[in-house]
Amino acid sequence: MPQEPSESLVRSLFVRAEATSLSPVRSFLRDVGLPESDLREEHMEAFFVSRAGDEGILACVGLERFGDTALLRSLAVRADARGNGVGDQALQTVEAFAASKGVNRLCILTTTAEPFFEVRGFERCDRTALPASVQASSEFKSLCPASAVCMFKEITPTSTEKHRHG
Repeated sequence: MPQEPSESLVRSLFVRAEATSLSPVRSFLRDVGLPESDLREEHMEAFFVSRAGDEGILACVGLERFGDTALLRSLAVRADARGNGVGDQALQTVEAFAASKGVNRLCILTTTAEPFFEVRGFERCDRTALPASVQASSEFKSLCPASAVCMFKEITPTSTEKHRHG
């Protein structure tokens, strides 16, 4: 009989990361093979983590904002927690946060998770279709390989905190 996932895996809650979360988040991202070398304490203001009791980080997700567009960064779920909706919770958390900040477009670079994001409303696009500020980010310029798939999703801002670039 298959073992049921633990209650902590299924009832994952994401909370805003603190500056002190930087080291554990970077370590977690290294463990799952995602870029982390450019993360700094100020990035933690737009990062969310889920912990599984004393077991450390279960999942994380973050944003890097460029006006009304945000680069979704580091959506990662620990291997033993995958397939239980934790990734969906992470994405819903970061989408709601982005919308509350006036963001109307999320974009990502991915080498492995295109099917996950496609099912959740993201569409492929050429890197050059995104704002120059996003293209100038370290994720685009050096951390993610040229072979990474670029995707975006339009979202509806829930805040009047919009930043338009003319």
